[in-house]
Amino acid sequence: MKQILNRPILLALVLSLPLWVVFGNYVVAALAALLIAFLLSMINALHVLRRTKGDAQTGKGPDDAP
Repeated sequence: MKQILNRPILLALVLSLPLWVVFGNYVVAALAALLIAFLLSMINALHVLRRTKGDAQTGKGPDDAP
């Protein structure tokens, strides 16, 4: 799941298919999928930055993570 969050365009393409069925309109589904994909990617990036910042304050390196 982490790999697909790093690629928002691929995530948007995957999300657009089920949203197409839900909305019945591919243009609306594609736009909604883009918004959702970039939001999820941004949340993932912020989570990684916060974890990296916390590790820098405690002296742990990225390789020390469990």
